[in-house]
Amino acid sequence: MSNENTVTAAPGGFENPAGAASSYPERTTARAVLETLRGYGIDTVFGIPGTHSLEFYRPLRELGIRPITTRHEQGASYGADGWSQVRGLPGVVITTSGPGLLNSLSGAATAYAESRPMILLSPGRPVGHDFRDIGSLHETKNPSAAVNAIVGVSRRVTSAAEAVTMIHDAMRDFAHSRPRPIHIEIPLDILEAPADVPESATAPRPLGEPAPAPEADVAAAVEALAASERPVILAGGGSLAAGEHLLELAELLEAPVITTTNGKGAIPEKHRLSLGADLRLSTAHEFLRSRDALLVIGSKVGEAELWGGDITPQGPVVRVDIMRDQMLCNLTPDVEVPGNSAAVVPQLLAGLRARAGAGGSGDAAGSGDVAGSGEAGDVAVEPSARTAPDLREVFDAMDEEGRTWAPELAALNETIMDVVPDDTILAGDSSQVTYMGSTTFFRAPVPHSLLYMGTYATLGYGLPAAIGAKLAAPERPVVCLVGDGALMFSIQELMTAVELGLDLPVICVDNGGYGEIRQNMVDRSIQPLGVDLAQPDWVRLAEGFGATGLPATMDTLADTVRTALETKGTSLVHLKI
Repeated sequence: MSNENTVTAAPGGFENPAGAASSYPERTTARAVLETLRGYGIDTVFGIPGTHSLEFYRPLRELGIRPITTRHEQGASYGADGWSQVRGLPGVVITTSGPGLLNSLSGAATAYAESRPMILLSPGRPVGHDFRDIGSLHETKNPSAAVNAIVGVSRRVTSAAEAVTMIHDAMRDFAHSRPRPIHIEIPLDILEAPADVPESATAPRPLGEPAPAPEADVAAAVEALAASERPVILAGGGSLAAGEHLLELAELLEAPVITTTNGKGAIPEKHRLSLGADLRLSTAHEFLRSRDALLVIGSKVGEAELWGGDITPQGPVVRVDIMRDQMLCNLTPDVEVPGNSAAVVPQLLAGLRARAGAGGSGDAAGSGDVAGSGEAGDVAVEPSARTAPDLREVFDAMDEEGRTWAPELAALNETIMDVVPDDTILAGDSSQVTYMGSTTFFRAPVPHSLLYMGTYATLGYGLPAAIGAKLAAPERPVVCLVGDGALMFSIQELMTAVELGLDLPVICVDNGGYGEIRQNMVDRSIQPLGVDLAQPDWVRLAEGFGATGLPATMDTLADTVRTALETKGTSLVHLKI
């Protein structure tokens, strides 16, 4: 495709049009791509403007898309991930070429490992300049290939039509397959050229209905579950599409529900059947092994969730997943049910109700909010066939084991959770305070209330993810609770939060460096090395960014967090332990 405008060679070998900005065509490839995204409801993008990405920014105001400029592209991709989880749409990251794109890849790798939708847009070298080792600005050998090794799909497109089609295809894949990030590299001369697609081609396309499972597979699953007396449900991130139907199924089967961290909140965690997201605990493993049927919905049953435990039950394993190959991962199924949980869980409900002779018209049993408080309703399954389990003993045992792992982290988490509002979104990190504290003691009322990435386990995620979440849901309280090591990875994003005027408390739990790695060294008889780190004056640091700095001790923590929640703008609570 040729560009009708006069161009001159820019320093570094990229060609940029000369003269005033008005010489650009009104509808470039960049605009067509953004029109397509806007049609699907995306009104926020994350990134840092660069020399080669300027045409992505030209139409944003007119299209009603808000650009969020972070202080590092890594923060942009983490912010997009947090925004995506809360908004329910793919996060979009716009980077410049070369280092800007590569800086964003930790967030892209996070989205890949946690099965979350993300779209990365970047300019590339002009057509015909591929692999030219001439020292051009941001020169990178093969950026699309580098990104392709990390994301679901990375492609260097050759036209606006190809880029637009990639977005349409991605939106459909996000809805009907395991969501994985995609990257679109658009050569600079194509990015800035007139779009070769009509406006009608950028309009959103119907995504279709969730795919149900084959009837024979559903029937086999219903048979296995109906025959069990002590079923249990393991709900992963893929179960969230089922919405309230998952709780109906749990109540119908009187099946306790334990979740992965990505599935946290799949049913309200104060419900009598919820065992939370404590799949890492040996008490949970023992409980799962004692059941006579295990229904796994939308989880790969990953090692990072189990921490090495065995959860093989005494009876059949039934696995529901949108991807058949995922059902063969880590835990061998006796019954495979391929399909979207949004369709499959209602299929299971219908099958179980039909089997019980209720015709699907009855209400589910026992919808109480707290352990032991539910009252039996108009149930579809005969009461004699399903006895409500008393989970208080196992719940207390799991709770106690969680405290044993890290008593101080348990105590501070409980103190904080007693203070924050029930609808709080909590952003964590690969910090001990998160995975040994918040995952256990933060009782999520709804999905995506805890922003975390247990598989990729990156540092620096919490603060930018909290920013993305607050932008996605400004009406909800958002709190960032992380360790000092994690916060130092992305401390520059405190300036982003201040600049955006976000009411965002950040709680920094300071153990003087990398506490877990220090303990790992001790456990291996290695004298601790490189893990005890000098600390800034965190209160003054926050104030230097324009935030409110608040020192705290365990004795004052509750009152200090209350103050932070009431403080206008961004605040940082520093707690040394």
